[in-house]
Amino acid sequence: MNEQTQLTQTAKKERNLYISYIKGAAIIGIILIHLIDWSNMRLPKTGHFVEDLLHSAVLLFVLVGGSVTFVAYERKPISIQVKRLIYRAGQLLFIYYLYSIVKLLIFNFRTEPFYEQFSKIGTLTIPDILKFHSFSVPITVLITYPFLLAISPLFLLIAKKARRPVWIIGVSAIGLFIINYWTGIPNATSFIIKFIYANGYVLFPIALWLLPFLIGFFLAQVGFEKQRRWILIAGMAFTVFYGAKLLLAHQSLSLSDHEFPLSPYFIAFGVFMLGLLLYFFRFVEKTRNRWVRGALAASRLLGDKTLSIYIYHWVVIDLTIWIFYPHAGLIWLTVAAYLSLYLLINKKKLFEYYLHQKETARELGAEIS
Repeated sequence: MNEQTQLTQTAKKERNLYISYIKGAAIIGIILIHLIDWSNMRLPKTGHFVEDLLHSAVLLFVLVGGSVTFVAYERKPISIQVKRLIYRAGQLLFIYYLYSIVKLLIFNFRTEPFYEQFSKIGTLTIPDILKFHSFSVPITVLITYPFLLAISPLFLLIAKKARRPVWIIGVSAIGLFIINYWTGIPNATSFIIKFIYANGYVLFPIALWLLPFLIGFFLAQVGFEKQRRWILIAGMAFTVFYGAKLLLAHQSLSLSDHEFPLSPYFIAFGVFMLGLLLYFFRFVEKTRNRWVRGALAASRLLGDKTLSIYIYHWVVIDLTIWIFYPHAGLIWLTVAAYLSLYLLINKKKLFEYYLHQKETARELGAEIS
């Protein structure tokens, strides 16, 4: 094995670690948001501030999904890319439909205040589920994510065949940003435009959330763990810029106010958080404290299975509310028990990650999970 090959493999291992860490941090942040919101927990001002910061995990969840797509499939034949990504997209859509219809048939929506508005206007129906108009299942990211995966082969084809793939993907992201926020195209009345911009009835409009997905794809191309300084600087600069615009317009700086629909301020802050996490994980990786090493190993393990953990934690939340209503606060116990059980079942892999903190125990090139 020559020196260049060794360097390439080392870089790939490091990149995989960072992706797993950040995916793990993102899913933990998302779960905490859902536990706070669905348990109707009353928070002090400091708690509200922390919860608001956690919303950046949603942006990281989608952004790093773009990174994983590039890393997992960049070296596979185009036919394999298309087959596996389309299959994965169809699988996730099937889960959305199955979950939604089963829940519609068995769940008492009067026990959860979140659904009151949709019950009143009569959108909790099978036709609305089929057309993505319903919020009968809160896993609405499963409406958008499959479409992002389905169009990913186009970006992978560019990455494999184009002469300057990094430039093309970067310019495409800039072009999408201009279309989304500087033109009137999102307000057009055509069926396709209404579908990809959702017009308010889906939390994650495809065209808007394609932008962070594409940013993640681009950052994986350039090796975002190597570009952490520029990611941090760019994220900070754009956060300050858009934050200042909001202040001058006397608008809120709360992240949750700019998440749905997705705004440039929310994207910028998410990129800023990505930069901070890259420096944070680089720092804590060097510690010899066993608890820190254990936390990193757990983050990697959770990061390996973010989508399945995302789906099953909603199953636990729904079942808890359904069975133990009105004691919604029990979701803190049941979700914690689920995550603990998951780590226990995968204790062999967890211990492997703990022992080999500097190595990648599994190639991310296998599959998206």
